[in-house]
Amino acid sequence: MIRRLPLAALITLLASGSGHAEPPPFRIRPIVLMGQPAPGGGRFEHVSVEAQPVLAPVNRRGQVAFFATLLRGPAGEGLFVTAGDRIRKVAVDGDPAPGGGTLSGFAKHPIPSLNDAGTIAFAAAVSGGRTVEGVFVASGGRLRTIALAGDAAPGVPAGTLAAVDVPALNNRGDVAFLATVRRGRESLEAIYVRAGGRLRKVVVQGEPAPAGGTFAGFGVPVVSDRGHVAFPAVVEGRAVPGGLFLADGGPLRMLVGAGEPTPLGGIFAKFSERIALNDTGALVFLATLKDAPVASGIFAADGGRVRPVAALGDPAPGGGVFAHFGLWPTVAADGPIAFTAAVDRSATTVAVFVAAPDGLRRIVGVGDDLPGVGPLASFGLYPIAAIAAGRVTFATATTATGEGVEGIFIAEPGRRP
Repeated sequence: MIRRLPLAALITLLASGSGHAEPPPFRIRPIVLMGQPAPGGGRFEHVSVEAQPVLAPVNRRGQVAFFATLLRGPAGEGLFVTAGDRIRKVAVDGDPAPGGGTLSGFAKHPIPSLNDAGTIAFAAAVSGGRTVEGVFVASGGRLRTIALAGDAAPGVPAGTLAAVDVPALNNRGDVAFLATVRRGRESLEAIYVRAGGRLRKVVVQGEPAPAGGTFAGFGVPVVSDRGHVAFPAVVEGRAVPGGLFLADGGPLRMLVGAGEPTPLGGIFAKFSERIALNDTGALVFLATLKDAPVASGIFAADGGRVRPVAALGDPAPGGGVFAHFGLWPTVAADGPIAFTAAVDRSATTVAVFVAAPDGLRRIVGVGDDLPGVGPLASFGLYPIAAIAAGRVTFATATTATGEGVEGIFIAEPGRRP
């Protein structure tokens, strides 16, 4: 699949532990628990694969999309979406692929992208067809193709798409994704977007970067409802070594660069490989810092200004101080930011938090009682939370000694259990 460059320091969170906290003032309920029957046969086995982060995106309608492996069924893994209290199959391995062949797995990073209409974008491997993998969109029970390995690579003369992965979908139906382009013996990383029925190149490895040097590699792209595409990138040459960039119809712009001063002091050293972007243009990211009072923090770049959201050592709601942050903060269309963090000097070792205009709020943490399930024992190796319209989703896991449950949950504020 896609070659990765070290865009971020991989922070490993201690995601299991003991302790207890008061129940939060909102309703938490399971979306799916491992072991329950799956649509189409078999049972849900796991919601993660190879220790990948588990993100279950939620939309304004409260639908939640997720990946899961299956046990004792006709398929081994698939993508699913909630519809009210029901779970509906989106696609599973063995399903027919658009254009021929069958789906044979959901890529190295099996995280679906969901928009407010309930449309889902995903990458999948294909067997027995004219391609080996592709990016697809599911809507209304039908699959259609966005891009296939083997297709011509627009904007790269004599180039061919060799690999495609990690699509991002907006409410207009635009899909941005990461690709590897083969040109003769040369392989190049690139970012593409399909909009208005046309596939176009956003940027390709080797092209000039706005602040000098050339692009050497890319993180995962995101796309807003305006069609703007943001992405992290590594830069080679006598220039900033990397940064966060935006393609908004004009020349590419660097929003934040490595080496620039931070609002907390010192300079930005590295950025998370995954970022978040909403329709107001707010770009949210995790960064490690150099020569600063703190080692890392979560930031938002908006309107030409970078502001801190949370930093290591800050007081955490519910007690203690932030000790580590999850690798991927997410942002809602109306501005609230969800993130996970490890907490020191607290009964809760890891928790989910939301930063909103009215302040920072703790949503749920290790040791909290999950209704009908019992104490939350672990968030897994790389905790992540998703947010939309006040709803927050998160995944739980069992500990190494078998405590807890594995599943996906949703927190809905303002509703008492």
